[in-house]
Amino acid sequence: MLGSAGVRHVAHEERDAAEAGACAAMDRSALALIGPLRSAAVAEAVEATAPAGLALLAPLATWVGVTRDDEPGCEDAARHDGTVLRMVARDSVVAQRIADRLRAQAKAALVVAGEHPYGRQLDEQLAAAGLARTDGQAEADVVVLAGLEGEAEIGRAAALSPLPVIAFDGVQGAPLGAAREVQMALPIGPRPGVDPQDLFTGLESARKAAELVRDAFAQGARDRAAMLAGLRDSGRWDEYGDPYEPAVWLWRADDRWRLEAHEAI
Repeated sequence: MLGSAGVRHVAHEERDAAEAGACAAMDRSALALIGPLRSAAVAEAVEATAPAGLALLAPLATWVGVTRDDEPGCEDAARHDGTVLRMVARDSVVAQRIADRLRAQAKAALVVAGEHPYGRQLDEQLAAAGLARTDGQAEADVVVLAGLEGEAEIGRAAALSPLPVIAFDGVQGAPLGAAREVQMALPIGPRPGVDPQDLFTGLESARKAAELVRDAFAQGARDRAAMLAGLRDSGRWDEYGDPYEPAVWLWRADDRWRLEAHEAI
């Protein structure tokens, strides 16, 4: 896609995030960096790319601190200086959509959150979103699980069966109970003709980022400042670098953790 538009693509292959960011920043011909995928890696790469004024398009990063410093979980936020453009919804948006969905259904949630930074910040984001919650299993309509596979919160959530589960990203593969309704709230929606695996690995999001770079280049962006301005002129992002009205979908998980798109929230 990029090559056909006259944009040379340089793959960073096995380099770590900080090294990849530094290599891109030092390459005077580099106009933008697509990736890394994970939030922590973006925060590392941006230490080199932001001072160089290099636009970084983050295909799958959901940590709020990638773009924001004013929400729960933003401690040690990335110092991006307006150069990071996120392709998917951040965690606080996913929390807000879950809260809104359950509020519309007049359902109360029992929140099971891990005792680690990821679980604590999601719990705080759910509270900020006004999630209707209860501490009692008898009063709960659903379990909202903010955790990671292999951590103690998985056992706590499994013990609450048969209550249905809505989980954030990170619990895939965990034993939550056979024949139980489990849904994942993910910042990814289905796309016709696209293999779901390409969605979950970030490949499709990276393709979209490449399209935006290609389009900005076609509009005349030939240096870093022009590329960043051209990307922002596309109208996709707010002043923080977060996408407007990003997709959040519920995906149903079967007992083998195969995911099927259910509905947008």
